[in-house]
Amino acid sequence: MSQVVTTPTGVTAHRGDPPPRRRTRSSLTPLGFGVPAAVVLVAMALYPLAVLFQMSVSDVGPSNIVGGWSFVGLDNFADAVQSSETWDALWRTVALCAVLVVSNLALGFVSASVLAEPGRLSNLVLGLMVFVWALPPLVAGSVWKFLLDDSGGLNAVLATVGVGPVPWLSSPVAALWTVSGVVAWSSLPFATLILRGAMLAVPKEVIEAAAIDGAGYWMTRARIVAPLLRPTMWILAILTVIYAFKSFDFFYVLTEGGPGSSTNTLPVLSYYTAFTQFDMSTGATVAVLSMVVVAVCAVPYVRRINAEVPQ
Repeated sequence: MSQVVTTPTGVTAHRGDPPPRRRTRSSLTPLGFGVPAAVVLVAMALYPLAVLFQMSVSDVGPSNIVGGWSFVGLDNFADAVQSSETWDALWRTVALCAVLVVSNLALGFVSASVLAEPGRLSNLVLGLMVFVWALPPLVAGSVWKFLLDDSGGLNAVLATVGVGPVPWLSSPVAALWTVSGVVAWSSLPFATLILRGAMLAVPKEVIEAAAIDGAGYWMTRARIVAPLLRPTMWILAILTVIYAFKSFDFFYVLTEGGPGSSTNTLPVLSYYTAFTQFDMSTGATVAVLSMVVVAVCAVPYVRRINAEVPQ
């Protein structure tokens, strides 16, 4: 039967009980915890990037894809810069950026302002937006291709009001703007959710003070709330440009870069150059040029994020 004893340090214990375990500091350091993540990063990101850069400065084709690659330096970049296809693809990508920035900032702000008000209808619309945002691009693109076909659902609706069929995807002029609209539709929920979250963080006292001064709902949103959301809008604009320069899925599903090359953006041009024309080195070069633009846009984004992190 154990006896109660008091140790010299004043701690009460039972005689016969096992001695308490001494806490030992784990031998794992923060660096040790980061090793698995570093291994995955190197295997899944850095190594493919290194191979991509190697292909962009080499002569790679179907005959030597599994063999040795001869080094050509910056010749591939010189050819890509001098090619009219690259510049045409760049301007199409810039046009896509313009559509997405206007849609995400302007329409995103309006929709976020409407959905910032609590209610069942707002919750229902937010749920639908999350569903649209989470929908795989291949699935959403297939649905839109059915709707936008010359004999598809949208032209059938227009026919009921006496409007002839519109070549949404078969016209070289309309195809780029049509696909850009679909991409904007897909990215709008993300922009709305981001801006709505920022609006909910605005102090209610500011909104109430504007209402006391006689400002209406939309004037308050435009004159009071919008200036407070400038940091969020800036980050959203950068993310939108990055998203535009890596958008590939909808163009591949809807038009495959056509008709002709009218919807060949930089990612689409890189893919078809490498895997249709089997010019892997030029395709890798176009991809690297796209990555340079994305990296340039990522610099102010990272700086803004670091500025908001408390030191």
